[in-house]
Amino acid sequence: MSLLEERRDPELQRCLLGILEAIDRVCREHRLRYYLIAGTCLGAIRHKGFIPWDDDADVGMPRPDYDVLIAHASEWLPEGYELVSGETDPRYPYFFARIQDARTTYVLRRQFDFVGGLPVDLYPLDGMTGSPLRRWWHYVRLSHAKKLLYFCLVDPYKHGHGPRSWLPLLVRRLHSPASLHQRLRRLLTEFGYDESSLVADHDYKYPKGVFPKEVFGQPLAVPFEDTELTTVAQPDSYLRQLYGNYMELPKTLPPQNYRLLDLEKPYREFTDEPARTSSR
Repeated sequence: MSLLEERRDPELQRCLLGILEAIDRVCREHRLRYYLIAGTCLGAIRHKGFIPWDDDADVGMPRPDYDVLIAHASEWLPEGYELVSGETDPRYPYFFARIQDARTTYVLRRQFDFVGGLPVDLYPLDGMTGSPLRRWWHYVRLSHAKKLLYFCLVDPYKHGHGPRSWLPLLVRRLHSPASLHQRLRRLLTEFGYDESSLVADHDYKYPKGVFPKEVFGQPLAVPFEDTELTTVAQPDSYLRQLYGNYMELPKTLPPQNYRLLDLEKPYREFTDEPARTSSR
């Protein structure tokens, strides 16, 4: 079996495509900008769809559009889909939101006490200062806040009892998940999107995740599987900054993103009983 076919899961990708199409419909209807980003943008350009072995999908939205979708997702998304974020559930362990298929069950690879449906990651794209010193200080504080949220929500005993559990337990005593989500939002929105000439995808460390705003620009329609979605205005510049020679196939595959996946069982019915995992 070739690398292109290894670990392919058509059923999982079909479910992800359904979420992407729901996002596309909502954004078109309400005139919101969105972009396929990261590996999903790479798949769109290199494969005209998903990277064959991908088991996730990534979408970015300018902060003003992102906040509108966060506020109205419960009324705008089609039945069966829902948005989850730190604002809707403090136990949610990331600074970005996810739109998930509530008819499925998805358990994160990391040892967090959070169960949801198969998700598409939804990242806010924020403004960034042109000052190198202020950028450095921004990322120092952001990295610290991300680590605090991780230790606040990760299973403190994932490596067993003893000294390795002390730091997560201490962070839990000093911070609440809700307060850390609020701190992260303040940091992420420190520089206004509309006023900035740079855009930051805070999932990446500086400088990889900071782009000239024109790289994102007006969303560009591209073929994706059997439909058409939108990505960044300058995909070549974007992908070269993230991946270098992005048309070259990798020699090894990244790890699977989840511990458990059941595409037939709603996550609200999840138990610790063994579930059908997606085939590989």
